[in-house]
Formats: sequence, structure tokens, C-alpha cells
Amino acid sequence: MFETPEEKIAENFLQVREIAKEVASDLVIAYGAEIYYTPDVLDKLENNRIPTLNNSRYALIEFSMNTPYRDIHSALNKILMLGITPVIAHIERYDVLENNEKRVRELIDMGCYTQINSSHVLKSKLFGEPYKFMKKRAQYFLERDLVHIIASDMHNVDGRPPHMAEAYDLVSQKYGEAKAQELFIDNPRKIVMDQLI
Repeated sequence: MFETPEEKIAENFLQVREIAKEVASDLVIAYGAEIYYTPDVLDKLENNRIPTLNNSRYALIEFSMNTPYRDIHSALNKILMLGITPVIAHIERYDVLENNEKRVRELIDMGCYTQINSSHVLKSKLFGEPYKFMKKRAQYFLERDLVHIIASDMHNVDGRPPHMAEAYDLVSQKYGEAKAQELFIDNPRKIVMDQLI
């Protein structure tokens, strides 16, 4: 679907890191990728052919939106058996997790962490909001304390801007400053530093 050869990921990372040094010498760029789950991912993770997040125990794993729950559960269990901790990317996208606290808690209890997109924390428009249902799902998970990380799904500044500051403010207003700090700053930092959440 969104497959990028592993060599291209590494090449792009090195280019971005060099440019970043010129623009902001104190900016640290960490190596990692969102991994779209396919059957060959297990072998690639086991043999270090695809990156975890900053070479940590954590891997950001994405599934197709219509993947059956048993397949998600099975795949995550196999990743855990490799000694890698899955961070499930944008849980609000998966139909099989909609309004299903039990399933999400089961994945968390297995040892997984969850992430939602900052754009799905934003308030919905009255009309013309194609992803309103995802925003409702994101709120459902936040209200039940089933979210560990809020991050952008930014692919570019035009099509998918990050909206991080706006999302942070909304979470802070609704759930408190400490919760916003945990979801946007503390937990992501722990992942990049390979610490337990």
C-alpha cells in the first residue's frame, strides 16, 4: 500500500539528518518508520532490515483499516515474541476497535501501546468532515484512558499538517495539562530513549 524500500528509508534519513545539521545544529533526528504490517515484517524486524523507533525496543505498527481483530492480535503477539514492543499506529482507524474498550485493553494488557493522530483530536466541522467518525473514536479512547501517545500522521505540510499545538491545547483543556504532557511529550520521549512507559 505505502511500501517504501528499506534502503530508501535509510537513504532519506541520512539526507534529512545532514540538512537538519545545517538548519538547526541542536536538532536531533531519530531513525525510525511507521511499519505497515505484511507477513514479511516479522522476518525483517527479526533481522533488523526495517527500523524500530530510534533503534529502541519499540516499533510503530500500522494495519489495514479493515484487518480482522484476530489477525491484528496474532500479528502483535508475534512481534512481542521477537522482544519488540508494538506501538499500534492510529487505533482510531480500525473498524474492529470502534467502541470496543475490551479489545483495546486486551492489546494493552498483552504489552502493546497505542497512538492516535493529532488531527483526530481536533474539533469536528459541522459539515464536510470526512473523518468525523475517526474523531469520535479518538475521543472514545481518550475518555477511557486507552491512549499512550498522540502524534502527527504528517506526510507533508500541505495535505496533512501536524496540528500538534492545537491538539495539545484541546487535550490539556479537556483532560488536564499533566495528561497532555504525558501523551505528547513524556511518553514519546521515553520511546525514543528506549525507556519503559
